Amino acid sequence: MVAMGAAIPLLVIAAVTGRRPGLELASHPRIYIQLGVLEALNISLYVAALTIGPVPVVVALHLASPIMLLLLAVVTGERAMNFRIGVELLLLTSAIVLVAARPRAEIGGGNALIGCGLALGSAAAVTALIVLVARESQDRDPIVSAGLQLAVAGVLTAPFLTMTTWDWARMPAELGLGATLLGPGFALYWRAMRRLSPPIAGALGVNEAVVASIVVAALDTSQLSLPTAVGGTLVVVAVLLDAESGYIDGRRPDG
Repeated sequence: MVAMGAAIPLLVIAAVTGRRPGLELASHPRIYIQLGVLEALNISLYVAALTIGPVPVVVALHLASPIMLLLLAVVTGERAMNFRIGVELLLLTSAIVLVAARPRAEIGGGNALIGCGLALGSAAAVTALIVLVARESQDRDPIVSAGLQLAVAGVLTAPFLTMTTWDWARMPAELGLGATLLGPGFALYWRAMRRLSPPIAGALGVNEAVVASIVVAALDTSQLSLPTAVGGTLVVVAVLLDAESGYIDGRRPDG
């Protein structure tokens, strides 16, 4: 429901301003189906992981995509393994460990391990999404693309509403959340990806948990956490290291 709340305003804006999202979807259905499927997988796996797994660890594992992106760049030969990348991997891993280092975050057996596996699956879906958006964002309108991605994901995840006890009283709030936060965020993300390399985009995503913790702390100072603040600092350092290497715009240093 949040995804649809985000998609509808974006597509309405696109249509009113003459960007013709229907034509874009008809011209490139495969791309938007891929985006929607990956987004639906990300949402579904993450929600399932949160339901059955240890929440702090699940949140941390869900944020493992920048590590996957860096390793993918090394494996595919896009980047050579060196000391700088080793330091970046160490910083990002440390940040994730700090996010997970909270009370009652122990990984047991059974459902807890399944939840952790689902969280890693969600991170893999995010990794594939970042790579795809980085590739497609150069020649596409960010508002149209973000709207279509969210709309397809919303349609694909809609059947899950029939499998759960749906609280219709929450629907206006969720639609509003999508329209005011998720939709604009996705549109800005598509625009930003024109100049960001996938590893940097993934690393910035790790701060999702950090920013959420800061917001909570602003409302309740008792929730302020030193590990969270340190984790956010480590992510920023990792991003700066990557930016200095010449990959802030997705090009090689010699390109």
